[in-house]
Amino acid sequence: MDYLASITPKDLALSKNPIIINVDPANPATFPVRAALRYLLDVYTPKFFQASEYALLTTLEASEEPPKNFADVVTYAGAYFDLAELLHSQLMSCPPMFGQQVISVCDTLTSSFYTKARRFEGETLIDESLFPTGTVFRAGIGPADYADFQATFFTRYTQGRKFLTYKPNGLGIRPDQPEFLTFLTNFSPTPTELHLRVQVQFEDFTRQTFTAKTLSGITAMTAYCIPVGVQALGIMNLAKPVLRYEVWLSNENEERLSETRTYTLDTTHHRQVRYMIFENSLGAFDTIAFTGSGSETLIVARQLADRFTGFDFLPTSSEQVINRVTGERQLSVAFGYPAHQAKAQREWWQELYFSEQFYLITDREMIPLLPMTESYLPLDDAETLINRSITFRYTNAERSYSKLPILPPVPARPTSWRGDAPACETNAVSGLRTNLKRYGLLVKYYLDTGEDVKPYTQKPNNPGTEGYIGSWISADCAPGLTTFLSEEISGMSSFMKVVCPDGYVGTRWLITIPAGVYGSESSQTDANARAQAAWTALDTQSNANLYGSCVLATPIPLGLRNDCPGDGIGFTGAAYNPIAAVRNNEVEVIANTAYSIDVRYAAGGLVAGTYTLDIKASFASAPTLPYKIRIPTKNLTSPVLNGNQTFRFANVPVAWGDDELIIVIEPA
Repeated sequence: MDYLASITPKDLALSKNPIIINVDPANPATFPVRAALRYLLDVYTPKFFQASEYALLTTLEASEEPPKNFADVVTYAGAYFDLAELLHSQLMSCPPMFGQQVISVCDTLTSSFYTKARRFEGETLIDESLFPTGTVFRAGIGPADYADFQATFFTRYTQGRKFLTYKPNGLGIRPDQPEFLTFLTNFSPTPTELHLRVQVQFEDFTRQTFTAKTLSGITAMTAYCIPVGVQALGIMNLAKPVLRYEVWLSNENEERLSETRTYTLDTTHHRQVRYMIFENSLGAFDTIAFTGSGSETLIVARQLADRFTGFDFLPTSSEQVINRVTGERQLSVAFGYPAHQAKAQREWWQELYFSEQFYLITDREMIPLLPMTESYLPLDDAETLINRSITFRYTNAERSYSKLPILPPVPARPTSWRGDAPACETNAVSGLRTNLKRYGLLVKYYLDTGEDVKPYTQKPNNPGTEGYIGSWISADCAPGLTTFLSEEISGMSSFMKVVCPDGYVGTRWLITIPAGVYGSESSQTDANARAQAAWTALDTQSNANLYGSCVLATPIPLGLRNDCPGDGIGFTGAAYNPIAAVRNNEVEVIANTAYSIDVRYAAGGLVAGTYTLDIKASFASAPTLPYKIRIPTKNLTSPVLNGNQTFRFANVPVAWGDDELIIVIEPA
């Protein structure tokens, strides 16, 4: 088994669940009359798969939510936009190809997007604001799990490791059964290659590990369809009979990226076995083997026409003729009795009833089906043997009967693919250019004349597909030339170290994301948002235990510094500027004394905890000048104040090892 690679997963939005964008309300003080306010949201998506250039998809308009009153306080929620249906319509599932033997790219399962909000009063533009770039995935989760996983499914559940399936692990697989797994590269660092690794256990209990398939040109935030059936992996061609095998994905360094899936060879004889692949709730395709009895029904509809035969018609003349016959086939199949994991399989069978695509595997093609059964029994406490059945209808109507042999392919006019839409590659996680340029699209043309094939044929330039053109190094695609580079983000962690010897306490640690580590081709907001997401990912308890310090439990000094100007005569007073006192949890700890430019400290410091700090400002005479009060180490700032009053900072956190907590009064 390969060693586990270190990765950091990133979340995506789920297109089958709400994707909400909230636009802040216009300032009520500036716009007390709200009737004319309008909120518009421009939605941008890439021009093609993995493109760095975006195009406007549509513009949505909404009114703001009605204001709400709480204890005579009016709150405004702004406007809400749900992008789920819009973005879902831009995504498509990727059924495996018939007889697929290679790793393929599912380029339509994911899409990046960003939005721009515009606020209007009537037809007058108030302002614009950009939201960070996100990525949407064609999948959804049930209502019972929505509250916990709506925004964290890919970091808290799949964690960048799990294949996109709920199919129970360890089930049997038949030698001729097509089987596929889908894997999403929603993590960093992005591998340059995917290696499908296989470990087989022979019937004599010896083992062999090998790489079955490899794909290069891997990109972040991309879904890959991997064939893992017995035939696709060449299991039956090995030197000894195989009992079971395990599969997983590794990177170019043979470090394991994914979970491990186990398959046990099932050679049980059944009178009839039918294989079907269907789209699961996570946008991938699972295979199910129907081993129970089945039946196929042909239902025909005849269109009759009347005709006049004359008065001297022959006995062979017919006044009614069949104008058209349309046939509809129905397939009824039983699941069969599970040999093991019966309860897990019964629960997983529910996936069929939520699926949107079904294909029956035949000897020559995948035939699309539509389910006709509308109910399913997920639980019956009294049943012993578990079995279910389902009925499908063939989607394509039939007009005639035929039973023809499979012919060898006919040689066609030679064609090839040429590149189109060159652009710099960007890393989907960091947003930076990668030094590489690639063709985003391929155009099919005739080799003999160089003319485009008619009709014009264009497709994404995806690794593992026919005609794929690899990336190349280009000077204009250096990471430092990314249009927008992130600014430095630095701050103390929210978690403190908790493993310290007696008499010592843990501190927070300084998390810094240097400038330029992340970037964007769309906006500075997006570049900074990527850096902020990286900062948040590092803010964990495990990192605090690793990078935090252990210090003696020394109280944190509390001080007050007045930066308002004095009167220039020994700084003994400032008639129009404030002097202040500080109260800690209702107890005065720094007195209201004469003006001083030095920091005045409380007699005692603050131990770790949460505090309420009141700053009472006083003036010697009018007119008073405006001022603000700040606590820089806590990023707390008052609004602009004026005159004699007390301002309260509530719930101020203090941790062991914090810097001095200095309250600053300064001119507004």
